[in-house]
Amino acid sequence: MGNVALTGGAPVLSEPLGMSWPIFGAQEQELLQGVLESGIWWRGGHASQDESQVGRFERSFADFQDAAYGIAVANGTVALEAALRGVGVEAGDEVIVPAVTFVATASAVLQANAIPIFVDCDPRNYTIDPQAVEAAITPHTRAVMPVDYGGMPCDMDALQAIADKHDIAIVSDCAHSHGSQWRGVGTGAIGDCGGFSFQMGKTLTTGEGGMILSNKEDVAQLTASFANIGRYPGRPFYEHHIPCTNLRMTEWQGAVGNGQLARLAAQTATRERNVTYLGEQLADIDGFSPIYRDPRVTRWGFYFWHFKYDGAQFAGIRRDTVMRALNAEGLRVHTGHTHPVYRNPIFQEMNFGRKGHPFTCSFYGKEVDYGSLYLPESERIYAQEALCMPHASFLGPRSDMDRTLDVLHKLAQNQDELRAWEREQQTEAVSA
Repeated sequence: MGNVALTGGAPVLSEPLGMSWPIFGAQEQELLQGVLESGIWWRGGHASQDESQVGRFERSFADFQDAAYGIAVANGTVALEAALRGVGVEAGDEVIVPAVTFVATASAVLQANAIPIFVDCDPRNYTIDPQAVEAAITPHTRAVMPVDYGGMPCDMDALQAIADKHDIAIVSDCAHSHGSQWRGVGTGAIGDCGGFSFQMGKTLTTGEGGMILSNKEDVAQLTASFANIGRYPGRPFYEHHIPCTNLRMTEWQGAVGNGQLARLAAQTATRERNVTYLGEQLADIDGFSPIYRDPRVTRWGFYFWHFKYDGAQFAGIRRDTVMRALNAEGLRVHTGHTHPVYRNPIFQEMNFGRKGHPFTCSFYGKEVDYGSLYLPESERIYAQEALCMPHASFLGPRSDMDRTLDVLHKLAQNQDELRAWEREQQTEAVSA
């Protein structure tokens, strides 16, 4: 029996860190009861938006993120679809997206009849690389969709300069960055617009749900029309102006969102305080380091916290072995959404239906081969480096961070044992 839990030793953590998610209470119950008893379960049944839970949620969340306009929708994926429509993305257009993200970033581009162009990430913090963005721009480029990956804001100064230079739109995927700020301004309020997700795991949840934020009236109005069956504000109810769909959020979701939003500022402060301490303490442990935080990130409302593993400082042990050992010690870690999106079967097998749209669209006229695509930083980070912890792990006391450090110290002090275990596993695999 060894010292580390992976080889039979006692795990460091007997109880999970932080708090169980989602967190809810009397406030959400009261708001939901009010919707139930009102008999008006969709926002359109209210005489004014002041009475609507969805209307209140739109205004309050937009204010929290420093945006003038908020459009609540059914989920985060359709928020991105509507946002792309709102900036005029159409058939034959290209939208530049990072390879390190959840698949919805790219699938939203496809649903807007456009072509996702994948680019590499900044190895310092796994957000989109502005230099790679500029190199990927072609006459077909209509927009770039930077992702605040894990909640870390992208370099919006560099991206805005590129967008202005080439006259393209910025549609930010803010699905992870509720509460984050770049130079004092909330994510989603920078560029043309941004789309958020309120799926149950997110730091602000309505179970499912999403929202588009913008400071541009024309973008907000077109996005709102697309999400509401083509209606225009102030026009007759049964008058429809553009081809679109129905993406509306229910009053139930709006009620939960209002309850959750009341908790967000305090929860964000707790997470940020804990992760700052943890990141500082990692300097004393070989093999682990936090991702880079740009000083222009004035608030970090992260969805999950990434840290880096360096095998060269850890007896050459593979990252997957270390990840397995961390979980055996009771520390929940995984690789996040670092699996390059273009490695999914939809792109590798070009699964775009019998007519191959949008790639066969006559407005495009170019061939795309995702099968040969290889972005070195994205591939390396996923295979060798990335580790992350969920946001709820950071909602507890500082002592939880000390317990996390205990786990990391334990592995660092037992590298020989981990290396021996890894060699044994490799030998057994060859024999099998």
